[in-house]
Amino acid sequence: MTRPQTPTATEPRPLVRNTAGELAEFRRCHPAWAAQFTGNEPVYSIPLPAIECLAGPARAGNLPLFDAATAEVERAFTRLCEDNHIVGVQADGPVSFPYLTVERSELGAGIAAFNWSVAQMDTLRGLSTAGDETRRRLRGVIGWLLTEPMFLAQVDEVRCLYEAIPVTARPRFPLARLLLAPNADGGEPFRAFTEGLVRLLDRWGLMNLASWDLPNPQGPLLPNFLPEGSPARPAHGVWVYVPVHYPLQGDDALQRQIAGFQRSEVAALGIDPSFAGNTHHETYERMFRAIHLERTIRSRFSHPPRGLVGRIEAAAEAALHLSVERVQRLRKMIARCQAGRRASVTELRVRD
Repeated sequence: MTRPQTPTATEPRPLVRNTAGELAEFRRCHPAWAAQFTGNEPVYSIPLPAIECLAGPARAGNLPLFDAATAEVERAFTRLCEDNHIVGVQADGPVSFPYLTVERSELGAGIAAFNWSVAQMDTLRGLSTAGDETRRRLRGVIGWLLTEPMFLAQVDEVRCLYEAIPVTARPRFPLARLLLAPNADGGEPFRAFTEGLVRLLDRWGLMNLASWDLPNPQGPLLPNFLPEGSPARPAHGVWVYVPVHYPLQGDDALQRQIAGFQRSEVAALGIDPSFAGNTHHETYERMFRAIHLERTIRSRFSHPPRGLVGRIEAAAEAALHLSVERVQRLRKMIARCQAGRRASVTELRVRD
């Protein structure tokens, strides 16, 4: 399947793409590639620089992991996902996850058509920058969660409850407090799953699960317009009320007070203290990207080929813009955290 041509000035890009149709056509055009994914696990796209590493010249006597034909199909799949702003596909449709598809907000040239004032443009740029920073910090939350044994164990429990539901009654992803189910009459298994899912989302402060390995964390609500009792209202967090008449001063130490309340909330939930405020979110963001990339690459092989780890590290160097030494260090930290030894990682220790 060839990549769609960029629309010309006389051929505007359609506002709504038929993503499901494009993915079905891709599978039809590449049956051998699609046939290797027979389970229920998501199929994520591999970043283009990583594909080149996997298909590149041999190192230390090892053969390329992708032959020319496979590499070309992988490139086409990645471009298809990029064009549709998705990260992959699973059994019930595309996987959308902005923390992997949106790096930084861009104000395109078309914004000039609105003829906004300088003040309005400055406001828009400020909101865009704030959104970028929020996404960066929340990516760090995802990295922490994917290295936390208690979280991973609870996800496995919820998944078991999900798989106990008859296939025709299973809800579709993303899995949130309000579920889209083709047939809600799943009986007791469906009710047990929904209760388990809500416990998971509430305990870890999540909006939903985009897939089993892509948790979507709740961001700050400033202000919080969600009414009491709303299904989307977070179950925990630090709620701050400031009267419209109260004069906040720079020495109110509000940030330190909130951090203290976050630590208290985390302790009450029985979660590792490092989750409070996630002070190492930049490192955890890189860990999240490394975890996702390695998982995606490994999914392409039924048996690990010779030299796979070295190629994964080289692919991470190219795709994540990190040195091989840093990638190796991140992989060691990930392994320690997932083994329940987070406190032994000096770089991740929480300073009082």
